[in-house]
Amino acid sequence: RLVKNYQPKKKEEEDNEFSSWQAFRNVLKEIGDLAGQREVVAESLQLQIIQAVTLLSKTLREERKKCLNDGTTLQQNLNYQLGALERAKRNYEKAYRDSEKAIESYKKADMDFNLSRAEVERHKNVMTQKIQQSDDAKNEYANQLQKTNNLQQQHYNVMLPAVFNRLQELDEKRTRGIREFIVGAAKVESEVAPIIAICMQGIVKAGESINEKEDSFKVIERYQSGFTPPIDIPFEDLSKQDHDTSQDSHYSNMQSNHLTMKGTMSANKLKKRVGIFNIFGSNKVN
Repeated sequence: RLVKNYQPKKKEEEDNEFSSWQAFRNVLKEIGDLAGQREVVAESLQLQIIQAVTLLSKTLREERKKCLNDGTTLQQNLNYQLGALERAKRNYEKAYRDSEKAIESYKKADMDFNLSRAEVERHKNVMTQKIQQSDDAKNEYANQLQKTNNLQQQHYNVMLPAVFNRLQELDEKRTRGIREFIVGAAKVESEVAPIIAICMQGIVKAGESINEKEDSFKVIERYQSGFTPPIDIPFEDLSKQDHDTSQDSHYSNMQSNHLTMKGTMSANKLKKRVGIFNIFGSNKVN
């Protein structure tokens, strides 16, 4: 757009055009070619780099979120199993204490001769029940302990490291992507570098083609007036103005010629514009 806006409005003939104008137009042409190469770079970066960055960023976010969710799930499962173990342990401790009390109560009842056989038998049955509950709670505690230890080993040795490995792979993938994008962007620039170099050579050539002497000569040729410098102004000797009628006649002829020239200029309507030192006119007289 800038190249188009700054194109010369009027096309001059090649012979009459200044070398600086020709150079400027050639520079504009090279700049237009440079702009075209920048457009190629922009399109290549958009297709090869920016889209790839966007896609990789989206993929990394999704995979990272999945890894974090998996890690959270694993930790929740471990916490739940630890809670189950803690509950089983408390149940076992309670059942064991209850069985110990039941055994102690049975021993006291068995040694108490004042109690009936039925009462002693009841204490015995309670003792047997509490011992069974204690054994069941113990087995459940042992079962939950084994499950917890197995899960804990799997969690810290296999499953959680797998999540961290995936996160590490994602970060390595991200870092590798940065490397590829930087190198790719540099390659895109490198592909157009030779053409850009040619454009810059064209700009240098255009600048070197400017010839100030030639342009000055063209200005002289275009704007010279064609008039000759005035003759020397004669000395007027007032003491002799009554003598030498031939000189008077000569002066009259000069004045007549001056009036004739002035009349001719007026007739031709030759108008001069005021320029530097009032000597450059707008009309050229061959």
